[in-house]
Amino acid sequence: MFASALEIAAALAGTFFMFVASLGVLRLPDFYARIHAPTKAATLGLTFLLAALALHFRELTSVTKAALALFFVGVTAPVGAHILARAAYRSGVRAPGTLVDEYGPSVERLRSEPERAEDVEDVEEDR
Repeated sequence: MFASALEIAAALAGTFFMFVASLGVLRLPDFYARIHAPTKAATLGLTFLLAALALHFRELTSVTKAALALFFVGVTAPVGAHILARAAYRSGVRAPGTLVDEYGPSVERLRSEPERAEDVEDVEEDR
């Protein structure tokens, strides 16, 4: 009885966070804010949904697969968001209302170094 209630609560929480993530992608104002919705809320929603799955089936293979899926999503989602944000920044996408650019001097320094400048230029040519 208690496990069944816990399954339902985890499934509802997971569904709620997935819904919030989808709303965030639609409603947040700029690209950088929209990145956070699928990486933060969707990962938390998936955590709850996989916990509900593991509680429901209670088999070693199901629990192991849920844990592996959670591990891989937990590792790849932040890396993917970072790569998207970095590519957007280097493509010229700026967040509205930003007063301080702490990443700009690092990019300019890389452009000024002769051995690293061609790496930055390759990225700029892909635009």
